[in-house]
Amino acid sequence: MADLFDRLYLSSPNDASIGVHYFRAAMGDYATGHSTRQEIIGHWALDAEAQADLNVLCDHVDSLSVLGKAGFLLELHDVLMIAEEGAKYTTKAAFRARLGL
Repeated sequence: MADLFDRLYLSSPNDASIGVHYFRAAMGDYATGHSTRQEIIGHWALDAEAQADLNVLCDHVDSLSVLGKAGFLLELHDVLMIAEEGAKYTTKAAFRARLGL
């Protein structure tokens, strides 16, 4: 299977793709304590590589204050949408660098 970044930006939707809006919503639910990492992993059947990417995001969210989480989630949404359109942040390195991961 592909890493999380690849699954978010697969060029043609299929069973492995993850919609960026849905992923952002899942991260918001996680940040507010309404979802767990395990629920996110299970919902999209994330393999070990994708789980490692998710852990980077979740660990970052966990390190932030409530206000910091809100700001990061807005940033995450912006970056996901820009990358989905292919304008910027279309590599995993650029995505991580932009979000400070």
